[in-house]
Amino acid sequence: MAHRSSRSAPARGSPSPPGGGEASPRPRGRPPVISHERLLEIAREVFLELGIRATTAEVAARAGVAEGTIFLRFKSKSELFRAAMQFDPDQALAFVEALPGRAGAPDLRATLVGFAEEFLRLGRVAVPVMMMTWSNPEQTSCLDRTPERGQRYRRVITALCRFFELELESGRLRQGDAEVLARMLMGSLHHFVMGEVIAAGPVGRLDAAQYARDVVDVLLRSAELGAPAPQPSRRRKRAQ
Repeated sequence: MAHRSSRSAPARGSPSPPGGGEASPRPRGRPPVISHERLLEIAREVFLELGIRATTAEVAARAGVAEGTIFLRFKSKSELFRAAMQFDPDQALAFVEALPGRAGAPDLRATLVGFAEEFLRLGRVAVPVMMMTWSNPEQTSCLDRTPERGQRYRRVITALCRFFELELESGRLRQGDAEVLARMLMGSLHHFVMGEVIAAGPVGRLDAAQYARDVVDVLLRSAELGAPAPQPSRRRKRAQ
């Protein structure tokens, strides 16, 4: 009596494996590997596209990795958000508050142009972050709550005002109100960034570097940039 084969016949209608052999089980490969930099790049894209309410699952799906991969590198979504957006409000504030210490530098135009270019670079990150945070006030993020934001804004204005006060006192800027000059500079730079955010891309023909230079030139012309006023001599005048 022939022994019955223990090998089960393939189900009717199922394709036979090539060569007539048995189908091997699906190999379990290694999970996808993604670099830290690439993961942050994708997370930034997702947050900018979907807002701060975007989930880690959505970031993982876009990156093609398991959600657990994210939490092996970041303790929470907030930590991922801060790292992806690359914005530290304390560092940004420190940058602005260092400006008064540069008053009196040999080349005032170069000082302001450098400041404006860096302000635009920071603003391109800070403005989207702020807009996402303000639209979702219940979410915890890298930005502070309303009272702290107000304090930071006042400190920014104070630092810019002090810079222009010092330049006006030296006589290198001959006219204008320090606060008006400060708000003109910050408002112009903020407007450039807001335009890019609203239009989702460049607006107009000027790039950031050219815009920074032109804004500073207009500002300095309005304040009548000139040589520092001569200081009165400390020597006593001789008796006539």
